[in-house]
Amino acid sequence: MIQEVAPRVPASLGAYREGVAAGPGGPGATPLVALRDPAVFDATLAAFEAGLGVPAGAADRRALVSYWSQFYLAPLATPVLTALVRLGRPLPLAFATTSLELDAAGRPARFLVQPDEAGPPCRSAGLSGLVEDHLRPFVELCRAQCGIAPRVIWGNAAVILDYVARELGEPETMACPEVATCLGWCGGPACARSPLAQALCAAGGGRRRRTCCLRQRLPGVPSCGALCPLKEGRECCGAAGA
Repeated sequence: MIQEVAPRVPASLGAYREGVAAGPGGPGATPLVALRDPAVFDATLAAFEAGLGVPAGAADRRALVSYWSQFYLAPLATPVLTALVRLGRPLPLAFATTSLELDAAGRPARFLVQPDEAGPPCRSAGLSGLVEDHLRPFVELCRAQCGIAPRVIWGNAAVILDYVARELGEPETMACPEVATCLGWCGGPACARSPLAQALCAAGGGRRRRTCCLRQRLPGVPSCGALCPLKEGRECCGAAGA
């Protein structure tokens, strides 16, 4: 089923059309669970830092992990939501069985999953399956490796998934109630329980982060513009804590 996703990705998201592939990958593929080893995670982060041209060890570690997570989430979100919205099926992307490939600049580029027939069943269907089986372990990984507040990474995930869903088309996404609920488009108790919905708030006819992503702390990296809560004079509360 994975090969059916790419042709259904809109042109505006074409850079991430091949963000998920089936198979073991090459020798450079890293199982996601291996990133729980501080040495493996630090080596992965160091490659990303070098690709940014930042002197080793000069960057705020929490800001660096947050920015790295944005590159991680982008190639994940496009195939996932395309499969859910346009094919009505989840991809087998459990954190425990997925691997990651980096590009030449050390950025997360492609996720490698078990073939459809070998993939483990999700504990829950739809976008909530990705939340429970992949995003929660990923958020915990980032917290464990640098002490970053989980709400910062949830905010990164929410912004990217919300953007991809809108590029796929709001009518199409709204036709998938579970996806729309997870993203907070519908309101009600189910939306209130979604960590993705909780990470964004309405602002100026659009949506904005509730918590700063910290990326502007990195040399040469701009803020996320209108999405940034600091633009409205809100206190940045994402550096530490729950």
